[in-house]
Amino acid sequence: MRKYLLFSIALGVTIPGYSFAKKSSLSNNSDALIKAYFHLKSIQNSISGLVSDNSGPISGVTVRVVETGVSVSTDTNGKYSINAAIGNTLRFTSIGYDPVDVKVVNVVTNVQLKVIDNSLDEVVVTALGIERNKKNLTYSVQTVTGDDLRASNQGNILNGLQGKIAGAQISSSGGSPGLPTEIILRGSSSLTGDNQPLMIVDGIRVNNSSSNGTVNRIADINPEDIEDISILKGAAAAALYGIDAASGAIVITTKKGKAGVMQIGGSYKAFVETMGRLPSQQTIYTTGTGGTYDESSGSSWGRKFRYDETIYNNVQRFFQTALTHDANLNINGGSEILQYYMSGGYRKAGSMVPNTSQDKISFLMKGTAKLSSKTSVTASANYVENDIQEGLGGASAGGWINSILTYPLRYDILEYQKPNGEPLYSYIESEDDGRNARISPMWGVMRNPRNNNVNRFIVNGSVDYKATDWLKLNYRLGQDWTSSKYRTVTTPGTPGSYFEGFVSESNSNSKFITSTFNATVQKKILDDFNLSLILGANSDYYESAGVGYQGEGFLVPDIFSPNVIERDGIILSESLSRRQRYAIYGDLSFSYKNLLTIGMTGRNDWTSTLSPQHRQFYSPSYSGSFTFSELISPEDWFGKLRVSYAKVGKDAPIYRTNTNLRQVATVGGGFVVDATGGNPNLRPERTSEFEIGTELGFWNRRLNIDFTYYKRESIDMIMTPRVPLPSGYVIMTFNAGSLWNRGIEASVNIIPVKNDNITWSSTLNAWKNTSKMTQFAGDIVRFPYTNAQLTVGKAASALDEHVLGISGTDYKRTEEGYVVVDANGYPVIDATEKTIGNREPEFNIGWLNKINYKGFNLSFMWDFRFGGDILNASRQRMMSTGTGYDVGQWRDKEFVFNGVVAQEDGSYVKNEKPVVLNYSFFANNYYQVGTNFVEKINWARVRYITLGYTLPSSLASKFGLNRLGLEFSAQNPFIITNYSGGDPEVNSAGPNAGGAGGASTMGVDNGAIPLPRAFSFGLNIGL
Repeated sequence: MRKYLLFSIALGVTIPGYSFAKKSSLSNNSDALIKAYFHLKSIQNSISGLVSDNSGPISGVTVRVVETGVSVSTDTNGKYSINAAIGNTLRFTSIGYDPVDVKVVNVVTNVQLKVIDNSLDEVVVTALGIERNKKNLTYSVQTVTGDDLRASNQGNILNGLQGKIAGAQISSSGGSPGLPTEIILRGSSSLTGDNQPLMIVDGIRVNNSSSNGTVNRIADINPEDIEDISILKGAAAAALYGIDAASGAIVITTKKGKAGVMQIGGSYKAFVETMGRLPSQQTIYTTGTGGTYDESSGSSWGRKFRYDETIYNNVQRFFQTALTHDANLNINGGSEILQYYMSGGYRKAGSMVPNTSQDKISFLMKGTAKLSSKTSVTASANYVENDIQEGLGGASAGGWINSILTYPLRYDILEYQKPNGEPLYSYIESEDDGRNARISPMWGVMRNPRNNNVNRFIVNGSVDYKATDWLKLNYRLGQDWTSSKYRTVTTPGTPGSYFEGFVSESNSNSKFITSTFNATVQKKILDDFNLSLILGANSDYYESAGVGYQGEGFLVPDIFSPNVIERDGIILSESLSRRQRYAIYGDLSFSYKNLLTIGMTGRNDWTSTLSPQHRQFYSPSYSGSFTFSELISPEDWFGKLRVSYAKVGKDAPIYRTNTNLRQVATVGGGFVVDATGGNPNLRPERTSEFEIGTELGFWNRRLNIDFTYYKRESIDMIMTPRVPLPSGYVIMTFNAGSLWNRGIEASVNIIPVKNDNITWSSTLNAWKNTSKMTQFAGDIVRFPYTNAQLTVGKAASALDEHVLGISGTDYKRTEEGYVVVDANGYPVIDATEKTIGNREPEFNIGWLNKINYKGFNLSFMWDFRFGGDILNASRQRMMSTGTGYDVGQWRDKEFVFNGVVAQEDGSYVKNEKPVVLNYSFFANNYYQVGTNFVEKINWARVRYITLGYTLPSSLASKFGLNRLGLEFSAQNPFIITNYSGGDPEVNSAGPNAGGAGGASTMGVDNGAIPLPRAFSFGLNIGL
C-alpha cells in the first residue's frame, strides 16, 4: 500500500495541471494515467548488462540506442552501461557476429551474440582503403584477422601469414631476428624488379625494403596493433594502385578507438627458442687430403678418427637456447565525438644464433574526431625503434653458416680466443702472423658483428566530408620516414683480407610521402539499381639519402673507429635517390539488386624514372559478378560467379635511363663512367591478368568455398643482361623479357560443430602456380641471378622453361634418360649448362583450425608442400670439404652405378663394373655435377599450436582485473620432410638478392640458418 501511495504521489507531481485538491471525473483520471505512463517511458535509465558469446564475454561490442543514436562499447569484461528508456531498442553489433536488436524491458539487459565465420556479407577493405561488401566484390580478396595473425606468435608479420593465403609463396631467409622474409603473390611478374606486393598501412604506402641482408621493414610494425589484413592478389583487385600493382598489394588496417568506457589491455609473452632441423655431418674422418692425415689441411678428407681423438658436434655446440620477452599495453575508448587508441610495445628477442639479439620498442597513437555532422578527422602517429645485432655475415659470399658446416670436427668451435681477448688460432704456420691462419667461425660471430639500428616514424592524417547523402570527399596525407644505420666491424687479427681490421658504416634516411584525394558517389537509382563512382588523384614521392664510409687498418687495435685509421685508408661515399609519381583514377561500379555487379577502373600514371616520351601510361580493369543464388532460394545458400581482366604497369628502377658516374674507391677519389649503361628508351613493364572465380555458401554459411583460376602475362620486362664489351659497358638495361604465370586457388571454410558450448571452424587454403619464360633480349637463352651461385648449379630462368628454374650441370645421358658410364665404371660428366630443376612447388596447402569451448580456445596451422626443387648448395660445400654426411656413408665403399656403357658400334649395354667411391671420385666427379645437389621436396609441418584460456570473471576479479587470460603456444614444433638438409623453407640471401627479382634465392639452401623451434607462455589482462 505504501509503495502504491508513493507511486501515485509521483504520478501526481509529474502530470501538469493535476491537483489533488480538485475532484475530477473518471475520464480525467484515465487521461492522466495514460500521460503518466508515456512520460515514465521517456525517463532515461542507466541500462547495463553483459554481452557474450559461446566463449565468454566480448569486448568492443557497439551498443546503440536505435531511437536516439547514442552508443557505447563493451569493456574488456564484456560489460556496458548506457542511458536509455524502457521500451527503447538496443542494437548490438560487432565484426564477426550477427547483429542483435533487443527491446529494453529491464534495467539489466544481457545479450549473447552468434559468431559469423567467413560471412559473405562482411565488409572488406580493398584498394585505396575503400570498403566494399564482399557479396558484391568482382575480384578475389582474402582477409586475415588480427587475431589469426597474433595466434601464430611471429614477430615478423609476413611469417604470421604463412599458410593463411591461397596463392602466397612466403619464405624466410632463416631463423634469426635480423633476417628478412619474402612474399610473392601468384608467381614472379618481373625478373630484375621487386616482385613483392605493395605494403599499405591505413591508406599510405610504407617501406618494406631489405638492404644488406637485414630484416624487411614491414617487420617493424607491431602485430598487436593490427585489426586485419586484406590481400589483393590479382591485378584487378590492385589496379587502382597503378604502378607496381602487378605484384598485388597487402592492405593493413590498424586498430582504432571505440566509443564507450575506457578500456585498458595488456599482454606479456615469454618465448623459449631452440634450434630446429639441422643438416648432418660425417663423424668418421679427420682433416687431410686423399685419405692421408694433414694437420695443415682445412678439409676433412684424411684418415679415420682414432678412438682416443675427440670428435666435436660443432653444429649442435654452436647454436644455443634463447629467451624472448614481448610486452604490450593498449588503451582505447572515447565518445561519439572523439575516439582514441594508444599502444606501446617492447620486444627483447634473443636468438639461438650467438651474439644475435633484437630490441624493439613501438608506440602508436590514433584518434578520430567528429567535428560536425558532416566532417570528421582521423590522425595517427607510429614510432618504432628497432635495434638488431646480427652475429653472422656473408650472405653475398654464399650464405650465413657455411663456415660452421664445413669446420673440421677435430676442432672445438667454442675455442676461439685467448683469455686476453686475442684470437686463438686452431692452426697456424710457424712463419705466419695469423693472416693465413685457421680460426673457429665463432671468432667471426662473436668479434665481428653487424648492427642495424632503425628509427621509424609513420604519420597519417585524413579528413572526411559528407557533402550530401550521396557524395563523400576524403583527403589523406601520410609519410613513412625511416632512418637506418648499418655498421660492420672486422676485429684485427681476423685471418683474411682485413687482418689489420676493418670498419664500415652507412647511414641513410628514406621517406615515402603519399597524398590522396577521393570523391565518392553512392546513389540509388530507382529501387533496384545502385551506382558507385570514385574519382581521385594521388601523389607518391620517394627519397633516400645516405652517407657512409669504410676504413681498413686500425692504428689502435682496440678502437673500432675511422679516427684511428690513416686518411688514405678511408673511403667516403654519398648517395641520393628520388622518385616522383602522379596519378588520376576512377572506379565505376554499377549493380542491380544483389544479382549483378559490373565494375571498371582506370588509372593514368606519370613517373619520373622514365624519359618524358614514356613516363605516362594507363592501367584499366574490367570486372563483373553474377550472384546466381538470388534466383533460387537466396536465403538458403549463396552462389556467385566473378570474372575480371586488368592491365597494370611497373616503371623503371631509379636512374636507369641515364648512364651515371660511379665513385672510384682509390686514394684521391674521383669518378668514372659506370659499367651499367643507361637507356633513355626504357618503357614501363606491363602485366595483364585474367581471373575467373566462384564463391559458394551452404548450410547457413557453415560451408564456404572460394575458387579462382588466373593467368597473368608480363611483357616488356626491364632486364640488365650482359652486353658485348665494344659497346663500352658490361651490362645494360633493356625492355626485353616476357613471361606468364597461371594457377588455381581454393579456399574452403567449414564449421563442422557449432552449438552453445563449442564451435569448430576449419579453413583449407590450397593453390598451384605454373610459370614459363617466353622471351629474352637478343640471343640470351638463360638468365642467372646474382647471389648464392655455385659453379655447378644456380638459380636462373631459361627460355621456354619455368621462371624459378635451376641451371647447372648433369651427367651425360642417352635419349632414353640413362646415365652414360665410362669404361672405368664412373659416370660421364656433361659440362653443358642446362635446366636441372624447378624451385616452384607443385602444390601448396595451408590448413587452419580454430576451436572454442567455453573459456578455452585452440588454434593450429598445418602447412603442406608437395614437389618443388631445392638447390642444396650447403651440401655441395660440405661434400667438397669432406664434412658432408654422405661422405661418411659412401666413402671408400664399392659401388656399381646404374647406367649404360657405350659400345664401339654406338649401342649401349648395362654397366656392371664396380668402382670405389674414393676421394678422387668425390673431388673430380660427384660434386662437379649440379643434379647431385637438386632435391625434389615434400613437407608437412605444424606452423603453430596455440591454446588459450580466459578465466571466469569471478576469478579474474580476485586479482583486481576485469579479464585474465592464459596462453600456451608452440611455433614450428615439428616437420616431416624428405629433405636431406636442415629446414626446407630456404631463401639464402633474402628478397631481391643483389638487386635481382624473380625470387632470386627462394629455394636455394646456401648456408641458410634453419628455422627455430619455440615455445611460449603468455598472459592477457584487462582493467
